[in-house]
Amino acid sequence: MLKLRLSELQQRYTLGERDFSNLDLSDLDLSGLNLEGINVRGSNLQGVNLQGTHLEQANLKGVHLSYCNLYRSNLYGAKLRNVNLFRSNLTEANLHSASILNTCLDYACLEKTDLSEAYLRNVSVKCTTLIKTDLTDSVLVDVNLSQSYISQIYYSNITGLHNCFKPETISEEFFENVEFIKG
Repeated sequence: MLKLRLSELQQRYTLGERDFSNLDLSDLDLSGLNLEGINVRGSNLQGVNLQGTHLEQANLKGVHLSYCNLYRSNLYGAKLRNVNLFRSNLTEANLHSASILNTCLDYACLEKTDLSEAYLRNVSVKCTTLIKTDLTDSVLVDVNLSQSYISQIYYSNITGLHNCFKPETISEEFFENVEFIKG
């Protein structure tokens, strides 16, 4: 995997290139950049700082994003498939209309994250924090929420909530701190 420097990525993106697939971009500081429509399919972005980065309509399929800071990043309409977001910070991130499939969000922070109109299927959220998370009009299929910390989830018209609570793993304490707020 070819390691790319920040200056080279910025220069190529400014010149109109959008395909940065199968590259090593690990540990770069991409905070605040506008990378709308970027294709980083199969790339390594482990430990990257993406705070406030604009990644609207980005192709993030097969990307390694564990231990990343995505605080207030904009992933509107992004495609996340087979993505590893283990222990990543997605606080106040915009994932409105995102497609999230076969993705690991274990131990991630989704506090005040906008997942409205998002489609989540086969997503692992073990020990994930969902506080004041917006799930309005979203679809969740095979997203086991029973081992997550959930408080004040905003929702209305969730069109699909299939296989999201596995009864055999839910304890009574699970529901003690949960507050669902219909929008």
